[in-house]
Amino acid sequence: MFEDALLDSSLRQKSVLNRIHYVLSSLAGALCFVLGLRLLPMVFVPAGPRALMIAAVLVGGAAALYALMLCYVWADARQQNLHKWPWLGVTILLNLPGFLIYLIYSAKKTGDWRRAALPLAYVVELTFVGVMILVPLIYTQALPTTLLSVDNPIVEPPGPPPAPPMGERVTPPAHHAAVDPFTQPVRIPTTIDVIDETPVPPQIDAGPKGPGVIGVPEGFGRRDGVIGSVPWGTQPPPPPTVVHTASKPQMVHLSSSIVAAKALYQPKPVYPRLAIMAHVQGTVVLQAILGKDGTVQDLKVMSGPPLLIAAAVDAVKTWRYQPTLLNSEPVDVLTEIDVIFSLGE
Repeated sequence: MFEDALLDSSLRQKSVLNRIHYVLSSLAGALCFVLGLRLLPMVFVPAGPRALMIAAVLVGGAAALYALMLCYVWADARQQNLHKWPWLGVTILLNLPGFLIYLIYSAKKTGDWRRAALPLAYVVELTFVGVMILVPLIYTQALPTTLLSVDNPIVEPPGPPPAPPMGERVTPPAHHAAVDPFTQPVRIPTTIDVIDETPVPPQIDAGPKGPGVIGVPEGFGRRDGVIGSVPWGTQPPPPPTVVHTASKPQMVHLSSSIVAAKALYQPKPVYPRLAIMAHVQGTVVLQAILGKDGTVQDLKVMSGPPLLIAAAVDAVKTWRYQPTLLNSEPVDVLTEIDVIFSLGE
């Protein structure tokens, strides 16, 4: 009796889904995974190949579950002699709510609620867990708030100065009125102190006086006795040397076609394996500064597919060009370099 009651209350032993349904769902997930690798870089710029791979795996997993849900509706409606195409369309349009409506309708139609118990339990459990995870992320007010407390030690104010020894006279400190230059005075002063800022004339040591002339150092004056000339026996100082500094050559801007003709060493970039799997191709435009020796000094990405930028930068750093001369002097060159990635090559 106990075994009969246990079998009567258990779920149906025959599974609705067959092996072909799992195979079709797996194929749908794999197809969406490949499409995600190719189309997701066009929608958003991933942080790297790893982020793109994770996003593609999530897309493929969601597609596999969605295809498995459609297979369940199709197989169960066929088994219960229900209208397959209308319920398949309802599930496609409403997704998970349509699937729940079908489970409730089929259980009510057949009168057997045990057959829909397990799918309904899975859906309710996943919905509950998803709500518990997403609600705190959406509404940040629900998160517990903790106040950052910093233990600041309270420093006691300094006490009064020590008392002077017995018999010693204490002189009170001089009181100086605080003067704020940015505050309007209360009253206008009657007198204003004048500050004498007359420069002091320099003190010149005249030294020994010259013969017959008072206040003139010895040796001043020409041989004919004129005062103010250069001392006897000395030569006038040479004129200052004029140093002509050559103007520093500036950076020149050349087009990409002219610079491409001066290439000496230009190996092709390595095509990324992830870009090959996603069938990504295109042109990466880089702004480069070529040094006086023809090496690439600086690179800046202007445009291009994100999966191809790193390979293009690594390749261009090794390129070499002929030095550019301006007035027979090598100069730096500002130009743009186009790196073309094509799967047909």
